[in-house]
Amino acid sequence: MLLLSENPFVGSHCESTTLVNLLRQRDIDLSEPFVFGLAGGLSFIYWRTKQMPVPFVGGRIKPDLLSVNLADALNLRLSVHETSSAKRAREHLLSELESGSPVGLKLDRYLLDYSTDDFRFAAHYVACIGYDDNRFALVETRPLGLKWASGEALTSARDPRGPMSSRNRAFTLKPREGGLPDLGEAARKGIRTAAERFLNPPVSNFGFKGMHKAADLMPQWLDDLESPEDGLPEISTIMEDAGTGGGLFRAMWADFLAETAELTGVGEFQEISKAYRGVSEKWTDVAGLVREAGVKSSRECLRGASRMVHEAAEEEQSLMRRLLDLTS
Repeated sequence: MLLLSENPFVGSHCESTTLVNLLRQRDIDLSEPFVFGLAGGLSFIYWRTKQMPVPFVGGRIKPDLLSVNLADALNLRLSVHETSSAKRAREHLLSELESGSPVGLKLDRYLLDYSTDDFRFAAHYVACIGYDDNRFALVETRPLGLKWASGEALTSARDPRGPMSSRNRAFTLKPREGGLPDLGEAARKGIRTAAERFLNPPVSNFGFKGMHKAADLMPQWLDDLESPEDGLPEISTIMEDAGTGGGLFRAMWADFLAETAELTGVGEFQEISKAYRGVSEKWTDVAGLVREAGVKSSRECLRGASRMVHEAAEEEQSLMRRLLDLTS
């Protein structure tokens, strides 16, 4: 049996948890919120296609970008391996593990043998930190922690189909010459990146514009969804419980801003952190109203959620402007 760590980090969000474990193997010990913030992780997206039974309401940047941005922020080499061959994917994974490198894997947890998920999501991340014969040690978020998956299940989960999927995507992080940059300056860059993206979204589905769009559409969800009694609780779960750390990632962002305030000595980061904790609570309330709307078929709950999202959009737009001014 090969196990690279007997006490892996178990966090809130799948990709940032994976990154923390990859960093710790390189003796870089950073908190999950700080990793999320360095990568400029906060965002907003409202997405719906004809193939999607329910809309996707997300609070972070698109899949894979967190890893790319973090590597840039910390002067690390991100090595990505994708293949349509299950055999080559397994050989690559074993080779990296045997060389002492934990491996980030992108997959659909629904297909793993230990999963109890009742919905498909092809952009879930785990850190693979070992194997024993035909079982692989995977680091999940809370409350799962370290789990073992069969080789057959892992093969299926790594090559799913559907939105946001990849073909056996695996990645590692390794140091570059020059070492780590100044973390205070790196944090400022992460904040600036997130603020610029949020305030100047490429399309109306993202950033503060996406929030207003989602708010406008929310009251129609009882009519638009084929099964609102199932779909609305699913939307709520993705917003609040599915690895967001609470409040659609806003609680994690608030923690990052508080760490940045301590690191840089800039008190205004602490003030904005406190404001984002209030925003986080508002998003938690929104998720609760969306769930209640599904249980009770309540239009009033959806109208209430819509009003709160419009308010959150205005507040976050103001806070991001302050952060952009602080870091420009």
